[in-house]
Amino acid sequence: MAQFKPSDLVLRCYANRVNGGRWFGVCLDLNLAAEADSPEELKKKLNDIILSYLETVIETDDKDSIPSLLSRRAPINDWLKYYFIKLLISIRNFPNNFIFQELIPFHLSGSC
Repeated sequence: MAQFKPSDLVLRCYANRVNGGRWFGVCLDLNLAAEADSPEELKKKLNDIILSYLETVIETDDKDSIPSLLSRRAPINDWLKYYFIKLLISIRNFPNNFIFQELIPFHLSGSC
């Protein structure tokens, strides 16, 4: 049975307000994105996308593809943006941007 570290169950995400006032968010560890009208709606939408993606991956008939499908990291530009937002937030309040984490649901994390 595979050994999981707690950090393996945490997905890093960021969000920022884009033109027109909408919010855009990215899950960096799975390279998934969503757009919504509010931060709360964005987090819910991204959570739903992540859950749907993980369920689809785990249910695939091509079990050999699962490791690569679970390590679809976002491009370097998204990671740089995440760390830039994280730095700015640590210095002062940065209301049009935030970072957050999503947890892989426990019932899915042990399924692989």
